[in-house]
Amino acid sequence: MNARNDPGQQAPTVSVLFLAFNQGPYVEQAARSILEQRGIAPLEIVLSDDASTDATFDILRALADQYRGPHQVRVRRNARNLGIGAHYNALIAESTGQLLITAAGDDLSAPNRAQRILQAWDASSRHADLIASDLQDLNAQGQGGETIRVDDLSQWRNASDWAARRPYVVGAAQAFTRRLCNQFGPYRPNVVYEDQINTLRAILIGGAITIAEPLVKYRRGGASAGSAAIDAASFLSKTRARQQRELAEIEQMLVDATSVGKKAIVRSALEFTINRAQLLDQLLGPREEQTLRAVLGASKKLPFLWCLRQYVYLRWPEIGAAADRNKARRSIARQAIRDRARNP
Repeated sequence: MNARNDPGQQAPTVSVLFLAFNQGPYVEQAARSILEQRGIAPLEIVLSDDASTDATFDILRALADQYRGPHQVRVRRNARNLGIGAHYNALIAESTGQLLITAAGDDLSAPNRAQRILQAWDASSRHADLIASDLQDLNAQGQGGETIRVDDLSQWRNASDWAARRPYVVGAAQAFTRRLCNQFGPYRPNVVYEDQINTLRAILIGGAITIAEPLVKYRRGGASAGSAAIDAASFLSKTRARQQRELAEIEQMLVDATSVGKKAIVRSALEFTINRAQLLDQLLGPREEQTLRAVLGASKKLPFLWCLRQYVYLRWPEIGAAADRNKARRSIARQAIRDRARNP
């Protein structure tokens, strides 16, 4: 579906990929923050719903129908839920811009976000393949708080820099080039954590930069937030899902690094993560493989107490569920204290 989209117009330089899934309470405000981008030539804005079961798509469709501004706006919906990696693949394939700005269905973009990103890209002579920015914390009630500072990515010049220290990044405030996508190809469909993948890709070939301004209000506790396990079964399910996400990220990074001849450097940097993932994979397998022998073997490469704790949690998941609930309660309590301090 198109809104104010003249097929005779030249393809915009910048596309905004707006990904939403079951974010009905927040998606209108989030989408409006994209539609109201100013100070920049017309954007291609793709409002995309990943087969939500709530009113998310209807809200996006209504906004696109009502839109009368300068940007080229299109709304679409996946026939079935694809997940983040495959959803990104679809939007990258369907969009036309050379610079792709990401936006989530529960976050808010500053009115000049697209303008500042394009300015930073131009200032790099369009050599940078990823542009990040700082964010502002936004709680579930919509109250803003402290600035979330991400790392200055210009300090990472090559794979060796990345291997020495992984940068702190947040994908909700990133933009990347189509050139980057063409170089490395689509994400594996099971990829969920794309931010570190994109950052590594950019460092491997063209470099990345950071805008030291909070251009995104990042909603903590929104529709995409996780929840504590309520029982043993949900704890195991949550742990398996987290394990699969981590394995997908590792696999994608290794494939990307191999394609540019940097596999050895990247694999060495990921060794700890790989060892951790292998132990969890074994502990999540058949019960007869959940042995202390596996823990002792893994502890040669990983902290023994961490290995032992994972063994206990996954051998007796009701203990893991209780620990998960306690961790969530402590996190909520700490955040409530911080919120009260900021908003007395």
